[in-house]
Amino acid sequence: MTTPFPLPQPRGIDHSLPTCGESQCNGHGTCEIPPGGGSALVCNCKLGYRGESCEETVNGALSLPLTLSVLGVIIGLVILAFIVAKVRQRQKKNRRRTEAEKFGYNIAV
Repeated sequence: MTTPFPLPQPRGIDHSLPTCGESQCNGHGTCEIPPGGGSALVCNCKLGYRGESCEETVNGALSLPLTLSVLGVIIGLVILAFIVAKVRQRQKKNRRRTEAEKFGYNIAV
């Protein structure tokens, strides 16, 4: 059964529309009335963001040096592990050689 007239739309808040914090504050803050009053809303940025529209990250300047230092530590640990493995391999070879000489074995090492 079809109705000849359109159904009324529910009244109230349309939650599908972006909020002030999502549109004006780039999703990184909330809109608030300025402390001195006024008609324009201002952004109260979340932790780690700043700027008029919360567009700047506080730690953005640290990202490259931090990435490079972590990469440097990882590469250093890999090199250290390689050196330790080579030293242990050489010690094991020398130990086998001395035991072969001590017991008179004829083993090529």
